[in-house]
Amino acid sequence: MHLPLLQWLFAAMLFLYGTVLAGSDELEQGVRLKAAGELIDTDVGHAAPFLYDLDSDGDRDLLVGQFGQGKLKFYFNTGTEKKPVYGKPEWFKTGKDFGKIPSG
Repeated sequence: MHLPLLQWLFAAMLFLYGTVLAGSDELEQGVRLKAAGELIDTDVGHAAPFLYDLDSDGDRDLLVGQFGQGKLKFYFNTGTEKKPVYGKPEWFKTGKDFGKIPSG
C-alpha cells in the first residue's frame, strides 16, 4: 500500500472514531413548542412528534401523533429550518372523518 493512502485512511479512522466518541447518550433538556401562539399538546395520551418537509418548501414541518385515538396533527413551518415557526394545527383527515393511525 502507498504511504499517503495509509496516512489518509488513518486520519479518516481517527476522525470517525472521534466523531462517535464525541456523541452523547444523554438527552438535552426538553423545551415546550408553540404553534400559533399556543403550547403544542395532545388531547389524549402520549405525543409522538416527527419532523418532515410535508409541503416540499425546504423546511421541516412538525407532525404530532397522539396515542389516544390514533389522531395526527400537522403543524406547517412558516419560518426557516433553523428558526421554525409553526402555524395553526391541521388534523389529518380522510374526507370529513379523522384519519386514524393504528397504535399499539
